[in-house]
Amino acid sequence: MGVMKYAVRGKTYWKLDEWLAGPDGVPHRVRQSKIPTKEQAVMLAAKLKAEAFEGRFFDRVKAPKLTVRQIWEDWKPISERDKDSWRDDVSRSKHLLKHLGNRVAQNLGQRDIDEYRALRLAETTRRGGPPCPATLDRELAQLKRMVSYALECGRLKSNPLMHVKLLRKPNVRQSVIDEETFSKLVDAAGAEFRPILVMAYDTGMRKGEILNLLWSQIDLKAGTVRLGAEDTKTNRARTIILTARALDAIKRRPRQLRSEYVFFNPSTGKGWVNIDAPFAEARAAIGRLDLWFHDLRRSFVTNARRRGVPESVVMKMSGHRTRSVFDRYNVIEDEDIRTAVRAIEAGQVAAAKS
Repeated sequence: MGVMKYAVRGKTYWKLDEWLAGPDGVPHRVRQSKIPTKEQAVMLAAKLKAEAFEGRFFDRVKAPKLTVRQIWEDWKPISERDKDSWRDDVSRSKHLLKHLGNRVAQNLGQRDIDEYRALRLAETTRRGGPPCPATLDRELAQLKRMVSYALECGRLKSNPLMHVKLLRKPNVRQSVIDEETFSKLVDAAGAEFRPILVMAYDTGMRKGEILNLLWSQIDLKAGTVRLGAEDTKTNRARTIILTARALDAIKRRPRQLRSEYVFFNPSTGKGWVNIDAPFAEARAAIGRLDLWFHDLRRSFVTNARRRGVPESVVMKMSGHRTRSVFDRYNVIEDEDIRTAVRAIEAGQVAAAKS
């Protein structure tokens, strides 16, 4: 080890082979060959030792070639710890890793993102079409968060996605189902499916919360449904107060001796796994193929707010923890603003008379 002489094709050279201790005490091997003279090799060895001692040499060492898969593995436990929606991150990561998982994170750029978008748009979602722009934006936003975290941890030297922009094409659904349309939908649905529609429309519960509902979670006397933290998407317990219509729909449900599920598929006797088919039949029967099951939850939020329920209470009822997500469900139209203006005018008149 150190400075050594060697010959290649009749020519004499010097080479350097040294172990330098890093700032963390871990030794790093440095080798360099074809140095013309011994003096130059000795001077180079001294220079590297001095720079290693001062920490300057290791500042220039190339950062490890972290892949997108590796920065996801670093980010995943942070997402699970800090985010209510960490399951969404896990779902989006499947697409990111499929197309970008083996790419070097530090080398990502606009071309990689454009290629990723093209590949995703060529895929078909469960609804039969390509993913929407907002979906691609959420996936890219997550990738940016993963890169930023790697940068904060010193795993990357710079942010390669700093100048890559989101598509920002609005696609927030504005569909709100009124009582007349809902009544038609319920009448068109099969007997086993009707109470599921009522629960979604009258309580704002998520589809998974409804399909996994157990009799042990229901208090018929109090007219409540009690969900434990493990039963909700946000990992927070929630109590749902049932409307008279929803309570009646529950009371009419037959009890199964072999199952605790409130709602079960009559064909299998087991809890519902997929309700796409019965909902598709009901919406087709009333000529509203544009409706989604999730529109029932949005309609609950919007209708409750329009009927004067304070937004903070609506958020508590629907289980929304963040204002940003709640606002996507709370559809505000021109008529809502006219109603607000009329209330302001009425207040002005009352104040003038007093």
